[in-house]
Amino acid sequence: MRLTCRCRHSFPGVAQEPVHLEDGMQSRVGVGVHTTSFDSVLSITYCGDVTACYQLLLGALGSPEAGLESLRSRLRKTRWPVLPSAEAGVRGLAASTAKRFAAEWEHWLQQESGDGWGEHVDLGIGGIRVHVVRFRGSGRVPMLLLHGWPTSFLAFHRVIEPLQALASEIVLASLPGFSTSTLPHGAWSITDSARLLADAMSTMGHDRFVVHGQDWGSVVARVIGTVEADRVMGVHVSAGLSGFMAESADDEPAWSRLRTFAVDGGGYLQLQSRRPDSLAFALSDSPVGLLAWQLDKYQLWQGELGEDFGLGTDFILANATLYWLTASMGSSMRIYSMDAPDLDAAAAAVPTAVSVFGHGDFAARSVSARDNDLLAWYPHDGGGHVASLDSPAEFVGDLTDFINRIGADT
Repeated sequence: MRLTCRCRHSFPGVAQEPVHLEDGMQSRVGVGVHTTSFDSVLSITYCGDVTACYQLLLGALGSPEAGLESLRSRLRKTRWPVLPSAEAGVRGLAASTAKRFAAEWEHWLQQESGDGWGEHVDLGIGGIRVHVVRFRGSGRVPMLLLHGWPTSFLAFHRVIEPLQALASEIVLASLPGFSTSTLPHGAWSITDSARLLADAMSTMGHDRFVVHGQDWGSVVARVIGTVEADRVMGVHVSAGLSGFMAESADDEPAWSRLRTFAVDGGGYLQLQSRRPDSLAFALSDSPVGLLAWQLDKYQLWQGELGEDFGLGTDFILANATLYWLTASMGSSMRIYSMDAPDLDAAAAAVPTAVSVFGHGDFAARSVSARDNDLLAWYPHDGGGHVASLDSPAEFVGDLTDFINRIGADT
């Protein structure tokens, strides 16, 4: 297999030639992150600096200027729907919210292209491309971090630097069908994704590691711990789904939160699990439609956490840009219709920890203890569905305590 290394330097207008290495992966090396703040909603002046998520995005996509210009053009030509007045009630995302973020998106896209952040690698495993971002650390153990839907590897940008003191290497992986990771043709299951990502860690030289998963990443992380029990030192999850989520009235208070969510916003779950391809046509042809569909989920999960839902405008716009430029909305939604893990729940025997937050998190301690070797339970009153963004200090604190508990050491 073949490795292509593209080191990106800040020489404006000068194209850099790739250096080819035989190793089965394609690498794009970036530099350290700027500290420019971008968590206010409007009126940022960039002055040549770029935001953290923009840097991380550039590392993944290389030189996407043509795609960015097309995106800018489409945003300027948005055809807004005719909706009843707000006084008649809002059935979904408010038009004012969509227009506010769309206007900011145009502004955010004015940033200048520069160096990326992190070492972005496209691994070729059995003919399947797996995108990962690697960050060297000074800690004891390799750590694999897995996102959910509709987020991405960008969701971990706030915790990379603090986790570098804990991990010997941090690996952010894009799930199959997300970002530039391909979703293979034909039947594909969560278990297939788990085995693929475990193979990716082997390819990078990590025989043993800790894995964290959020949302759908929690399902994949749990299965990795099951199929690679000899290699996985521990599994930590937040916004845990299958194997963690409440199942009955015995699982309070998570059960009541889950029931309320199912009534108020569970419609997309049915649509994306049964008719995702039909929805993909609309979301792949309208950037504002894509953005609004993602904003709707953030609002459902954690609308109480502020105008940016606790996620940061930088992440929201970079994430939408990533999905748009990679045309991955359709393939990413297929995760909802994938076959469930074909493994006995009782087999999940690696040390496991669960962080549960106050909004959009439906994990129940009873289910988590029944289906896993539950070593630690970290309850938080605040925070939301994407803890690495909305509660980074608590996220890092929980992971640090878990690593210390399991005595992970390479």
